[in-house]
Amino acid sequence: MSSQPRIAARKSAGVQVEAGKEYAWCRCGHSKNQPWHDPDSCIALCDGGLKFTPDKSETVYLCQCKRSGNKPYCDGTHRTLTAEDQERANKASESKEKEEPRIAARKSAGVQVEAGKEYAWCRCGHSKNQPWHDPDSCIALCDGGLMFTPDKSETVYLCQCKRSGNKPYCDGTHRTLSSKSGSKPKKKASSSSAVRDIEDLAGSASSSSSSSAIPEPTEEEPTLSYIKELARDGLSKVGHHGPVDAMGVPGPTLPRWKDIQLLVAQLATKPLLDDVPVSTKLVIGPNAKKPLVLDIPIFVSDMSFGALSREAKVALSRGAQLAGTGICSGEGGMLPAEQKENERYFYELASAKFGWDLELVKKVQAFHFKGGQGAKTGTGGHLPGNKVTEEIASVRNLPAGQSAISPATFTDMTTPEDFKSLADKVRDVSGGIPIGFKLSANHIEADIDFALAASADYIILDGRGGATGAAPTIFRDNISVPTIPAIARARRHLDKRGAHGVTLIATGGLRIPADFIKAMCLGADGVAIANSALQSIGCVAARMCNTNMCPAGVATQRPELRARLNVDKSAKQLQNFLQASAHLMQVMARACGHAATADFNTNDITTWHRDMADLAGISFAGVRQ
Repeated sequence: MSSQPRIAARKSAGVQVEAGKEYAWCRCGHSKNQPWHDPDSCIALCDGGLKFTPDKSETVYLCQCKRSGNKPYCDGTHRTLTAEDQERANKASESKEKEEPRIAARKSAGVQVEAGKEYAWCRCGHSKNQPWHDPDSCIALCDGGLMFTPDKSETVYLCQCKRSGNKPYCDGTHRTLSSKSGSKPKKKASSSSAVRDIEDLAGSASSSSSSSAIPEPTEEEPTLSYIKELARDGLSKVGHHGPVDAMGVPGPTLPRWKDIQLLVAQLATKPLLDDVPVSTKLVIGPNAKKPLVLDIPIFVSDMSFGALSREAKVALSRGAQLAGTGICSGEGGMLPAEQKENERYFYELASAKFGWDLELVKKVQAFHFKGGQGAKTGTGGHLPGNKVTEEIASVRNLPAGQSAISPATFTDMTTPEDFKSLADKVRDVSGGIPIGFKLSANHIEADIDFALAASADYIILDGRGGATGAAPTIFRDNISVPTIPAIARARRHLDKRGAHGVTLIATGGLRIPADFIKAMCLGADGVAIANSALQSIGCVAARMCNTNMCPAGVATQRPELRARLNVDKSAKQLQNFLQASAHLMQVMARACGHAATADFNTNDITTWHRDMADLAGISFAGVRQ
């Protein structure tokens, strides 16, 4: 396959350039703005153009035949080309105009790089040693690979879909690609390459372990690549907890909120007219000396400073305040700039007690212990040292650059009495704010009993579907009861225990107003949201929070990426989402005949799915009960 670019012209282009300014020269010859790269008309071969920065302001003469030995500058090569050469080259080039690189994988590749060392990244997607260029398997489109030299030694996340806007680094574009993107049929392999493929897959002694291919999983054998990776490398490349990934389990793998239907009023029960006020008030810990009152039954869940950027935390806090609701600190301690933005602030104390000081509770309106979270419980947390900036270190009371490690559980508190002892101190110092527990949905009833014995005023229950910045996939993909049955079981148990003054908050996989309504119908008093809040402030669901390369500036500590998040705009967007959600909840409350969102109950929901009826303990819509 030819990699020759089109001959745009058999002459140089004299252009005025400025010293210190970066320019992009067209490599492919298809630009309609010669000699410059043009995203609208250049083809994949151009790959963003050849970047160069002149040392001084002057007129320079750039190559337009695209064959100079001193690109982007003209060296006279065009004088050796005939009109026939141009016609022949351009015909060959036209056949490449629609050519795109192959999608090697719809995920980033985390690799360790060394400062000052030059690397060649595969452009074409055909390399059998992804993400690196491989002369034996790459095609002409790769053109030797994209060369780059890191400034520092670290783990970086490189693009494997070959469509990033920040090549060679991943920017989350792979999340926008359909399963059919770039899926052109492969050419039939030669006998020699087929033999090499088989040797690579089978682990032949003649093949290199560092470059052997990992096959793609199939519908019949979805765990094939995972088994091959463990067989090839053990845990040497992923750490003792196994592979780590971001966010929660994909929504389609969970019981679906859309399989629960709402039952609205008409005759036997009357709906309310549109002008009838509907209260959305939520009281956290009504039995506490200083209950926390929120204007709406939705607040922002625990997400730590460190997992999220400073800008994201401040935007979330400000947006929640504008909507009349609260935000939780997360286990990384209290970021002062975040706390100052919100007067309904929940402080979370987790096993590592990052930055903990009893005096801090004088500044907050609620306090809870972290037992676990839906995607990661029973193991410790880990914020890598490259994310621990000076400010994060100050908040967490750690040296900058040191990894922040959380133990699997509190090491100085074991019994309910131990937790109650600290809870009473918090109440005394704070003047009586509500005390709670954040629990993952595992041993639901037993853990609720523990929290009640420790004097809990509220419980935040995080079901399977809850997300995290980074979790070992062995945990994320395999632990916790799904949120829907978890809420139903928790409400049933609290009622059985007569704990009517204990506020139940549902979280984990709740996204939109209909989900919030159904959660409250199942027995939650309110909901805490994380993913929806992040998406409101700019998250694009790249699901690469663990890479420090978040393209939206939300889950990263890199200054150049954080700068992409506009705090004021993001805060306003979250305010809009929260207030619109609360309004739609009022609309449905009226339709069900309720004057308060707190009045939603199991009589307002049904399902035609027998499994959902059993899971959630709600009425089956069919004839047979």
